Amino acid sequence: MLLNARRRRIASVLAMVAALGVLSACGQNLGKSNFARTTAAAEAGSGGEVPSGDINDPAVTPAVLRTIDPCPLVSKDVLSSLGTPKDDPSPSLTSFGSCRAKVTDAGGKEFSVSVEIGASTYVSTQGATITALEGLPQIERKSKDGKSCDVGIMTLRKPERGIDFSVTYDGGDPCAAGRTVAAKAVKSLHASPAKYPSTAGTLTAVDPCTAADKAVLTEVVPHGATMLTSFHSCDWTPGSNPRISIGFRYGLPPEVRDGSKKIDIEGVTAYQKAGSGSTAECKIEWQHKPWVDDEVEIASVIYQNYDEKKDEAASCEKAGKIAKSVISKLPKP
Repeated sequence: MLLNARRRRIASVLAMVAALGVLSACGQNLGKSNFARTTAAAEAGSGGEVPSGDINDPAVTPAVLRTIDPCPLVSKDVLSSLGTPKDDPSPSLTSFGSCRAKVTDAGGKEFSVSVEIGASTYVSTQGATITALEGLPQIERKSKDGKSCDVGIMTLRKPERGIDFSVTYDGGDPCAAGRTVAAKAVKSLHASPAKYPSTAGTLTAVDPCTAADKAVLTEVVPHGATMLTSFHSCDWTPGSNPRISIGFRYGLPPEVRDGSKKIDIEGVTAYQKAGSGSTAECKIEWQHKPWVDDEVEIASVIYQNYDEKKDEAASCEKAGKIAKSVISKLPKP
């Protein structure tokens, strides 16, 4: 029932996108032929000089991209030029920014295409092809066995983050497929992309790096600084350790499971759990508001310090201070 409801939601979004005409097919039709390892090639990027320096494209700022629904970027309409899509794309159960789809090519071979908005898109000349796509750096990396490829579109320099399209295609050209999907995605982002509903208080629009009071963060972990890890998660750390991680996602409502404990933070029901190792770690998460069907929006805080011995009370007290600050600052549903 959950899956059918989710499919109906995605289908309605795709219908809207199709009506706007922002995801029209482009490039050569890769679904017309099926050659071993060499599905019809597509050009890497759109040509031109690879941009350097800061990226100032207003269509792909973190504030915009954290509101984008990733599933329309790998919809049936988008993937139809590569073959026959199987079912509707499947959204991640742990991330606002991820979705996955499967396609069967003209020769009957099945391959997968996934998208992750907010992924690391680091630039390295080793094993990477770096080109330009509509003014944005495109970083392409094929696996050694040639069966998979990541095509990343960089949208932020510091830290290097963007949108990653990962294709696993045993029997075709995964990079050509990835470039085709990436080109359509960027065209959509520059036109009228499908977004999550802007409901009151939704976490999809919240910057995780500003979700807690800096004074409280500094009290728990002195000399730290924010480090964006995705468009829906952020770390506060002076280096690599200790570390506070604040993240937003959706999923089934948190409850007492796997050793977690039910606690109260300023009238909000939350669940805390110490790490399984021998060092200091505690995770606290809570439901923020309903999402779709039985799923909810979830906020979490994790405290980690590998220089401290495991002490659930001490670690969870520190995580609790941050969680209290986040709860007080989050928009009300």
